[in-house]
Amino acid sequence: MNLEESLKQYFGYNTFRANQKEIVTAVLENHDVLAILPTGAGKSLCYQLPAMILPGTAIVVSPLISLMQDQVDSLSKNGIAAAYINSSLHFHDLQDILHSLSQYKILFVAPERFTDKNFTSKLKQMPISMIVIDEAHCISQWGHSFRPEYRQLTFLKETFQKPILALTATATPEVEKDILHQLAMKQPFILKASFDRPNLTIRVNQRSQQEKQLKEFLNLHQNQSGIIYCSTRKNVESIYSQLQAAGLKPGKYHAGLSDQERTTTQKAFIHDEIQLIVATVAFGMGIHKPDVRFIVHVDMPRTIEQYYQEIGRAGRDGLVAECLMLYSTKDLMVYKSFLEKDTDETLRKSLSQKTEMMYRLCTSGKCRRLELLRYFGEKASSNECQACDNCLDDVNFVEGVVIAQKILSCVFRLNQRFGIRYVIDVLRGSKSQQIIERQHDTLSTYNLMPECSEQELRYYIENLIEQNHLRISDGEYPLLQWTESSKDVVKGTIPIKFRKKIFRESKKPVQGITVDYDANLFGKLRELRTEIAQREKVPPYVVFSDRSLTEMAAHYPQNQSEFVMINGVGPIKWHKYGRVFIEIIIKYCEDNAIFKRPAQPSKSTI
Repeated sequence: MNLEESLKQYFGYNTFRANQKEIVTAVLENHDVLAILPTGAGKSLCYQLPAMILPGTAIVVSPLISLMQDQVDSLSKNGIAAAYINSSLHFHDLQDILHSLSQYKILFVAPERFTDKNFTSKLKQMPISMIVIDEAHCISQWGHSFRPEYRQLTFLKETFQKPILALTATATPEVEKDILHQLAMKQPFILKASFDRPNLTIRVNQRSQQEKQLKEFLNLHQNQSGIIYCSTRKNVESIYSQLQAAGLKPGKYHAGLSDQERTTTQKAFIHDEIQLIVATVAFGMGIHKPDVRFIVHVDMPRTIEQYYQEIGRAGRDGLVAECLMLYSTKDLMVYKSFLEKDTDETLRKSLSQKTEMMYRLCTSGKCRRLELLRYFGEKASSNECQACDNCLDDVNFVEGVVIAQKILSCVFRLNQRFGIRYVIDVLRGSKSQQIIERQHDTLSTYNLMPECSEQELRYYIENLIEQNHLRISDGEYPLLQWTESSKDVVKGTIPIKFRKKIFRESKKPVQGITVDYDANLFGKLRELRTEIAQREKVPPYVVFSDRSLTEMAAHYPQNQSEFVMINGVGPIKWHKYGRVFIEIIIKYCEDNAIFKRPAQPSKSTI
């Protein structure tokens, strides 16, 4: 079988992306498969193509209702019969689907549906081609998005005796082992792609003036689609109000909103009715919106897995995107307080270690990409990426012995019984009632560093923590305390330097897909796409992705043979939309006297 021919027939692409062909081949050869691919690597095609080739219906277990709807819309636009079954369906619609299962090549199912024995019995009567477990990390209690309903899927292998394809973007060796065990996979083919996302620029900055920092970043990304993640509902509401006051029109999403509010907001974002979402971690898993151009974390995520999963929602179309995280030691303390409520000692210890690793990533002076890859057990090909703040920004090293001695002395004079904020207030000479009442204004370290701002002192203290010359105590109150090396720092026998970054604008990552295109034509094509999407009640990217539009605006295709060379354009898309887009392009070229056009792009999947 020539898989490239099948790929072209069903999806309009001439070549596979990295790893796709190996996964498809393994499924067609009846192997169980665990595929760990980064977000944006084309996981969906790994089951969609085998589903079209194999006889019967592929069952895809998916955790989110919105994802199912988006996938069905996209497949339908490619002429593929697909349906979904979840709690959003009316009873009559559900019955219609169940009575005509054989007509669908792909059926998306919520995991909790398998608690219904009648449903499982119905499936057993149908010709099933394969079982797909999407977002497979949800099955592991060691994963960052554990869902109990996934644990019941163990019976699928024994019940249907069909190949199982488990897909995830993030899996540590611990999670990987749990997935294989829970799904009862037999001699599985395991493929781990590189975790690197070279089209993402990664920045991690200390949170000092959050509102100002956020405003400056958003100004660089006007009229682009993006997500702002917050750790709590309270922070979501606060940031949402700030953005509204600044004249923006964001949406908000958290578990405290009604189902209807969340659904409306998510749909508005997917359909480009709003460009910006402020949300907790509750938003985004499985969101298939390829043109998200930026991700902001105003709070440090709890784990590196969570962080990687969330930044992976940017740049899924392969075009450049930017990710900014603002962090503070306070974030670490909040997560530690959450852990106190966890009764499982093993799980508590594991989460505590993962949060510490997340914090170390924030404070590290090494290449962010290198550190992320190392966490997931992957070696990088270079010691720097030129697409993270630590590689991009110039660095000055400030002699820090005296600064460190002053801070450590203050912590010692306070008997190591106070937190960061209080130590800063003493060093800056605050006249707060607490300091005066405790007579800490009489200490030799009081007002010892009035020239430093609160942000500067916090930066120095967090650097000392990262260098293990200070520590934060466990327990109910986070207190600053000395470590084994603190005494030697005070004596001056250990050299201390602090890094000072000098911000430079992001360079476009060398490996990111960049297209030099006509912005005015792109705007006209985007307007046409929006009109069609609204008329057909589908997300705009289901018609054509931003990448497809940028290539149209770069190469000015004016006939069928040229148009189908654009990435993301297959025979079905040409038949449905090609002529109206070509009309716009031809008229634009005539109006602007564009006669010489660049060579067409090579065909590839996106």
